Amino acid sequence: MATLNHCKKVWTNFLSAGGFDMQALAGLKLVSASKGSILCELDVGKEHLNRLGGCHGGLLSTIVDIGGSLAIAAEDMHATGVSTDLNVSFISGARLGDKLTIDSRCDKVGGTLAYTSVEIKVGDKLVALGRHTKFVRLAHEQNAKMKKASE
Repeated sequence: MATLNHCKKVWTNFLSAGGFDMQALAGLKLVSASKGSILCELDVGKEHLNRLGGCHGGLLSTIVDIGGSLAIAAEDMHATGVSTDLNVSFISGARLGDKLTIDSRCDKVGGTLAYTSVEIKVGDKLVALGRHTKFVRLAHEQNAKMKKASE
């Protein structure tokens, strides 16, 4: 529960900054978390659709971005770095009203880079697979300063 609460604080900070995360993913629900892993859900709304009525690929890419960041947060990091690479494979579609299940894992946090993997599903159907790499060296420094300030 402590990891989930920590991730919820990080997510609240992301949302409070305003901008794109808040517009695209305000309905994201953080369901469970353990060290380096987080499970989230998002109901596909009209605002998430492309012109053909399917879940927009840009939304799925944003989910990979945020899912990877929250998986890094689940490593007890508040600052989660900046993206250096993001790759998404679109496997199948999602429609209005579908519940996306987002399973994000931090595969490795090094001194400079962190590597994450994100699976997006509707039920048992795989919708997208993503990988997200982030530069975290400065985030480590920020996290150390924040930890020291709270002591």
